[in-house]
Amino acid sequence: MDPVPPSRGTTPRLDAINLMLRDLHTRHDEIRHRAAFRGCTRELLTLQQELVDYLLNKKHGLLGVKPADSAQNPNYNSFT
Repeated sequence: MDPVPPSRGTTPRLDAINLMLRDLHTRHDEIRHRAAFRGCTRELLTLQQELVDYLLNKKHGLLGVKPADSAQNPNYNSFT
């Protein structure tokens, strides 16, 4: 199988960041169930948000754009 060539303006690092962001935006019910059982749901969701914020900042740095204010960033855990 031939590797997919990167699209114009992307790098392997940017592609990896986008994949991680996509995964972090995916609801993982098994992990959430384990967190609820262990009593760490709030910590899990806080960490998830911190990772999203970190990756968005890295992405903006690679793209050369100014990151948005953290107060303006949406909470990606708002569906809970």
